[in-house]
Amino acid sequence: MTKTTDIAGWLDENEPEDEQDRADLLASIRNVEENGNYAATKKGGRLLVTGWGDLTLALADETAKARLIREVEILRFDDDVGQAFRNVGLDRKA
Repeated sequence: MTKTTDIAGWLDENEPEDEQDRADLLASIRNVEENGNYAATKKGGRLLVTGWGDLTLALADETAKARLIREVEILRFDDDVGQAFRNVGLDRKA
């Protein structure tokens, strides 16, 4: 596997597809463990994060780890858009 420090590039290849994937990735990062399609391990002071792609993300410090967490937390999924419109019209009186 090829290692990278490019968070955006790694997410392009391993981006969570739904809320469960997001939860699995965040748990892997925070707890340094395997969850679902993601795994995180410590090696030589670096946090290594893998997904289903060929890239391994190498995070050098807590700042990089916090940036990855922030990027994952702000991801939007297609089903989020549907949620926004689900209750349209319910406030109208019949």
